[in-house]
Amino acid sequence: MKKSPLFIYTTRMGSYYHLTPFNQQTLNLDTCLLSAGDFLHMENTLKLLQSETNISFRQYINQENKILYMTSIDSYKMKCVEGSSNKDGVKIAQLEGIKPMTNQQYIELAKTINPEMLVSLTEKLEIQAGQKSTKRSSAKSAKFLKESLDQLKDTQISIYGAIQGGLDTVSKIIAAEEQKFAIDYPNFKGFTLFGFNQGSTWQEKEDALSVVQSVFDGYNVQYILAGYGDILSILWGLSWGIEGFEIEEPFRFAQDLKVLLPPKFDAKDSELEQFSDDKINFYELEGKKINYLNFPINSDVKENVPLNPECQCFSCQNHTKLYISHLVECKEMNAQVLLTIHNTYQYQKLQQKLQEMQNKKQLNQWIRWYLQFL
Repeated sequence: MKKSPLFIYTTRMGSYYHLTPFNQQTLNLDTCLLSAGDFLHMENTLKLLQSETNISFRQYINQENKILYMTSIDSYKMKCVEGSSNKDGVKIAQLEGIKPMTNQQYIELAKTINPEMLVSLTEKLEIQAGQKSTKRSSAKSAKFLKESLDQLKDTQISIYGAIQGGLDTVSKIIAAEEQKFAIDYPNFKGFTLFGFNQGSTWQEKEDALSVVQSVFDGYNVQYILAGYGDILSILWGLSWGIEGFEIEEPFRFAQDLKVLLPPKFDAKDSELEQFSDDKINFYELEGKKINYLNFPINSDVKENVPLNPECQCFSCQNHTKLYISHLVECKEMNAQVLLTIHNTYQYQKLQQKLQEMQNKKQLNQWIRWYLQFL
């Protein structure tokens, strides 16, 4: 993980793939999440690319100079990975439907794609899965992690285990203990944590994270929070030691014709001094939310102004609410493009501010200052 916080963008969501290479560069994204199911059917094509000298895999998928993060679980698909009685694999969603995929296939695909970061293969448990199913799935995930660590030890791929189990603390402990062996491997970096996007309380999330961290207390383990990457989860997770976040919300919001309107990020040092630097507690997040605007707006209202007059993104500097609302009503894809540009810009500004506050050792003070405006 090259920087903290690391925002890993699920760029396949929403309008991103409708953009030209030039306009993708405008977004200035430095990471890209790759779902294995989207590339399983392309395995032969990818291997052919390896033998070509005029184009690389990264050029082929238009993701040059980015950190590639490969995972089997894709939050875009409700049934992306299913359990299987086969101990060597799972069922995974791809363009041709749900098909079996062995861990060996997953590892070979990783060798072909050669991402900087790889989340080991895992099943996506049903929310109401029983203890027997949870233990079986945890054992499989541990087996898959060990195979990945052994077979990819001569590569530069950083490998992350997958901790499932929803927010049930017992399930989280089982999954963590099953994979504790990985700390002895030099190519093991940490864990991607799943299940934190479910509609539960902040206290339940805090409890689930605490038990995982207790298993690895004293070890150098990095954590990535899987899911949509909403701003509140980022603030909470970073305060609790999570360093990386899967980010889908800017694209999801653009697809749903929503524009993020977070408060300003800048605070004076004198404003931060009144706040504690202790970890953010669950009760401090209750009732907080990030504002957003839904399109189309009522054109009878005078809205011939930018989305956010103080925002420096391309959309706000060159277009108005009224114009974007017109694009929405005409069902023009450019509406989603402009909202994508604005939403991702807000996330990039947030990331810069969080990095700055970490460097100044004022992170939790800044988060508490920010939360008062939500």
